[in-house]
Amino acid sequence: MSDVTSTQNRLAATQEAMTKRQTFELRKIGDNYEKELNEVREKNEKEIAKIKKDYDVEINKEKSESEAKLSKVRNQYQKKIEEETKRFEKLMNDLKTSNADRLAETQMSNEQQIASQEMKHKEYLEKARMKFEEEKAKMES
Repeated sequence: MSDVTSTQNRLAATQEAMTKRQTFELRKIGDNYEKELNEVREKNEKEIAKIKKDYDVEINKEKSESEAKLSKVRNQYQKKIEEETKRFEKLMNDLKTSNADRLAETQMSNEQQIASQEMKHKEYLEKARMKFEEEKAKMES
């Protein structure tokens, strides 16, 4: 029986050694996977950070370009508005001057017509008075 027990003991020791070796190898493989996983994770995080940085740089560049274009367009339209405002004011002044000239011309024409009409009326009255005087003189004589 001692042979059986010693064989069992050897078998148990061999099995324990194999289990320890397998555990060690599994731990080593696990550590290697953990190391690889951390390396891949760090690499990916660095790549993501680089992509984010590039994206932010591109966004800021686009924003700056857009603001510059917007500013340019605003300045162009501001100049256009100023030009159109000046043109409008000139047209309004020309129109006011033209209307004032026409009004003055119309008033002068009306005054001339009134003067002419008064003159005709005075002539008519004078002729009528002279005719009356002639008729009166004929009647008195």
